[in-house]
Amino acid sequence: MNSDDREYRYSLDLGSGWVDLTLAEGSKAAAKELAAARVAQFNPLKLAVQKTSLVDGLAHLALEAYESGAVVAGAYYSDSGINIANLELAVFGDDGVQPTPGEVQPMLLEWQNMEVVGQPEVRYLDLSAGPAVRVQAAIKEKKLFGRGRLAEFIRYAVCPAINDDVVLVTVQWDTFQYSDELTQMVDDMIDSLSVAPVDPSGEEDFRV
Repeated sequence: MNSDDREYRYSLDLGSGWVDLTLAEGSKAAAKELAAARVAQFNPLKLAVQKTSLVDGLAHLALEAYESGAVVAGAYYSDSGINIANLELAVFGDDGVQPTPGEVQPMLLEWQNMEVVGQPEVRYLDLSAGPAVRVQAAIKEKKLFGRGRLAEFIRYAVCPAINDDVVLVTVQWDTFQYSDELTQMVDDMIDSLSVAPVDPSGEEDFRV
């Protein structure tokens, strides 16, 4: 991502149980290769799904995240190979315009095909990367007929102290028995967010 003609690297340390699905390029072949490598994280004796199905699922999530513009993508899986939650880190903003967490907060409740149900929990906090706003709420799928599926999400919008970007971290799940566990994991994970300037070779630029 570019701000003031400088490049920045955005990273997030995913915890135990999370699978890093960040793609460098968005081809089906690259997604399949990444997915096949990630299957090695799983204990084959505990898997309740076929390895081929697991590879296909991981590849689909990785490609979907890449196409949505995610800079970092991850998924949380049970030991048996069941997908429980998905994570995307995206970056947006306009050069020279530095929004505040309060200005960004209403955007965190906007979903293309979902709507927030009930009263969202909103908190403002200071992270090592910069000031942030955290929103957690339930969402329901928008459907003309029938009952839309329910899900839950946490979104952090972080306004880095060193540039004008906004870092948006979204974690979504619909397996509600994991809500407390996922909430704790996401809240523990978020302070590992790093925003660092890099030189043209991609190495961290300590001169900035």
